[in-house]
Amino acid sequence: MKYWIVPCNDNVFRIGEAILSHGGLVDWRMSNKFSVGDIIFIYKSKPEQCIRFKMEVVSVGINVDEAMEQEAFWKDKATYYSGLGSYQYARFKFIEEYSDDVLSIHHLHEHGLKGNVQGVMQCKSNELLDFLLNPYHLVNDDVYDVDYPEDDDKLYEGALVKVMANKYERNQKARKECVAKKGYKCLVCGCDFEKAYGEIGKGFIHVHHVVPISSIGQEYELNVDTDLVPVCPNCHYMMHRKDPPYTVEEMKKIMLSQPPAVNYNPNEERLGSLEAE
Repeated sequence: MKYWIVPCNDNVFRIGEAILSHGGLVDWRMSNKFSVGDIIFIYKSKPEQCIRFKMEVVSVGINVDEAMEQEAFWKDKATYYSGLGSYQYARFKFIEEYSDDVLSIHHLHEHGLKGNVQGVMQCKSNELLDFLLNPYHLVNDDVYDVDYPEDDDKLYEGALVKVMANKYERNQKARKECVAKKGYKCLVCGCDFEKAYGEIGKGFIHVHHVVPISSIGQEYELNVDTDLVPVCPNCHYMMHRKDPPYTVEEMKKIMLSQPPAVNYNPNEERLGSLEAE
């Protein structure tokens, strides 16, 4: 078995729509010698710049006459027809979709990827492969916000659901209620992104789960007042530097224990707000 990263650009071929249309399957024009059983990580170069799908090679050497009809998903029909008949196809079967940015280009670089994903590449780096196979173990999934349908008046999180793949359910409704009650200011360091960056920072904040969803493993009714806190990305990552995560109060003590130079931030009010509490 080999592992591959395969880039795909939505401005050329809308692979996500093709997968949905064909019940979790997609045919790929072979540019490398894929083998049945190989694992494919589909990297969306545009617009996301992250790995979006994990798939398995289930068939190779498919002729154009046997390949699935995918013309509708190609933006440039001329490009589609120009290569028709010149290639054999490999068929990929859907395993998992990554709905957040856990496998973004930034995190791929942090875990061993060299350069950009500009063509089909075999993953030979043990560090990178370990990350691809265990992304939520190495980057806590509680750092990411994922939209889910709002079809329930109760705020349930942590339910193990299956949408072609198992994943922890995240409830965007809970996030909205959290920021409505507690605002967009980091409760650890006081950072206000709108004040720091103007219009582009308006409405930006992470929402931290006091008890990580991944550690619960069962459905529970969320208490927004006690279970969620708005924090900036920096503080959020630092909170997850240990398991269980640091609390808000622990993080405040850590920051206040550092020399002033370490605590520098363009928002002058931030440290003042910490010391005033």
